[in-house]
Amino acid sequence: MLALVIIFSVSLDFVSAAILGAFAGILIDVMYGQVFGINLLVYMFLALLVSISTDRKNENSPLIMSWISFVSVSALEIVLAVLHSVINTPQKIGILCANIFVKGLFAAIFALLFVILTQKIKKKKEDRESDSKEEASL
Repeated sequence: MLALVIIFSVSLDFVSAAILGAFAGILIDVMYGQVFGINLLVYMFLALLVSISTDRKNENSPLIMSWISFVSVSALEIVLAVLHSVINTPQKIGILCANIFVKGLFAAIFALLFVILTQKIKKKKEDRESDSKEEASL
């Protein structure tokens, strides 16, 4: 869910990204949240920050999207750990590091594959359109 929010936040304007992040946060809170509202706020602000801080020209670069996903997931895990310690349910540092590594790596790989696949689909569509235009001109 987080990887999708980050990927779409890069290409959306900041208001749409914040709404998407809030919706994803609500879903995560409803399904897995220990305290309702934490994921809503964190996902919303993370989507907002990613949307504001990314350059729209780099939205299709697989490596840049992969890096943005890894950094965003790492930031999310750190913020969630801080929020949990504020509400007196601290996480162990080993679990935090494992979450950052595993979830960050997963998000980076997912973003890389997602962008590569969407680029291939887009290229295939453009090739089909150019082929149909050539056939029409003959």
